[in-house]
Amino acid sequence: MTRRRDFLRGALALAPWPPRAKAGTEDDAPVRLAISEAVIGDVNLNDARAAMQVWVKRLTANLKVALDPKLFSTSQEIVERARRGQLDAIALTVVEYRQIASLLDASQIVNAAGDAGTVQYLILARQGGAIKRLADLKGRRFCMLTGPKMFVAPAWLSATMEERHFGTPEQFFGPTVSDAKFSRVVLPVFFGQADSCLTTRLGFETMCELNPQVGRELFTLASSPAMTVSFYIFRKNFRNAEREKVIKAISGLRRSPDGQELATLFQFDELKVMDAGCLTAALNLLDRADLARARRTGAASK
Repeated sequence: MTRRRDFLRGALALAPWPPRAKAGTEDDAPVRLAISEAVIGDVNLNDARAAMQVWVKRLTANLKVALDPKLFSTSQEIVERARRGQLDAIALTVVEYRQIASLLDASQIVNAAGDAGTVQYLILARQGGAIKRLADLKGRRFCMLTGPKMFVAPAWLSATMEERHFGTPEQFFGPTVSDAKFSRVVLPVFFGQADSCLTTRLGFETMCELNPQVGRELFTLASSPAMTVSFYIFRKNFRNAEREKVIKAISGLRRSPDGQELATLFQFDELKVMDAGCLTAALNLLDRADLARARRTGAASK
């Protein structure tokens, strides 16, 4: 993995990360764009970098945009640079956003439209068995999906368990396995090799299209709200002349041949501009998880 990253880093013909221009010349300075590695999830980094490189070259040919030569940044780098005022636009997760929300402008959020722009988590079990409700999963075999858009799932699962006084997921469930493939999470429940699983609604619907019997045999024990969990956003008070051009370029990404490759890789059809309201469900969930954690910590300290 390190060798691949070093090779791709060297292959990128992008300018070094620039400092912010002097006061009064912000309109002449390039937009400093960063993309969090967490947004990529389990998508092959080699494929992601290659596809993004093509689109970024097209973007920088028409706009004044400066991107870190590494192309993707860690969560720690995203947070530290934002706090130092070194970023103007960021593609990040809602978990990262929450750490630096006071520095960001949520009035214009660019995200995938439709179902591709949100995620909804489901806990599934098999029809006609001993599992009728969540409480029946005590000590049972459990499968959990990992990968893109799953970084809020642990918070939802924790809040769901704690609010029902089941304890932590680790205390409640029996043997637990995680996998990045939908089939390896859903099918063990279908075949009786696991008692329940946590997956996404989109992933479950895809499995049902491939095998309708899966949809007939499995049912939903619990579901999260549909949430926006990753997106593009600008820093607060950033009014560079290129801002609207960047928004237009990102929103129209699907209409270019190189943008279509990215859209196929990350499974979205269109990007559109939204307001802060699209983050409400995910932020409320993270608050619930924090509250549940605080209650558990408080009870343990007594």
